[in-house]
Amino acid sequence: AERMQVPPDYVAVAAMTAVGSVIGRRVGIRPKRHDDWLVVPNVWGAVIGRPGLLKTPAMQEALRPLTKMEREAGASHDRAVKEWEARQEVEKEAKKLRATGIRNELKANRDPSAIARDLVEEQDENPEPTRRRFMTNDATVPKLGELLRDNPNGLLMFRDEMIGWLRAMEEEGREADRAFYLEAWNGTGRFTFDRIGRGTVDIEAACVSVLGGIQPGPLLSYLEARAW
Repeated sequence: AERMQVPPDYVAVAAMTAVGSVIGRRVGIRPKRHDDWLVVPNVWGAVIGRPGLLKTPAMQEALRPLTKMEREAGASHDRAVKEWEARQEVEKEAKKLRATGIRNELKANRDPSAIARDLVEEQDENPEPTRRRFMTNDATVPKLGELLRDNPNGLLMFRDEMIGWLRAMEEEGREADRAFYLEAWNGTGRFTFDRIGRGTVDIEAACVSVLGGIQPGPLLSYLEARAW
């Protein structure tokens, strides 16, 4: 903040929001000693300032550690996918051997149910690796649901120009986006998408942090329009 001569708030808001998104659902607070009410430290932040006040550089500086984690997670995922694809090739040949063994056991009049039980126990689960995500910049709500399914700890939605994100929720066909984000702010509610193309997407607990920059004029006009 001193080097760029910007208000410390610009850096602090971005840093606090980023830290909250990384903590996510790992830590919860119980405000009442004898109650099961749980609060997730999920934070939303907005840096408000006129054009030219260096909002973007200040936020990007605070988000630098998170950006590095996102980049490293992507590289790790690429390596994991290559290993998974190699194991899939081995598994293809293993299936051929298992098929031959099953035919021989059936010819020997062994109980098919017993063969199936043995096969289930022998098969090594090898799911496709999922990428750890810490941040996204532009995602539809259905796609965000898939990211949250694979990253139950939560993640950060960062929009440099927050007004674009707000206005996108006014577009035809995206009327339900606002309700989803409000539910994801709480960070504890289970959410399930059912779509013909995507099937069923179960989110154990939707937790999305939001951070962005916005100018006073567009923010006021947006709020005034929503007030009516």
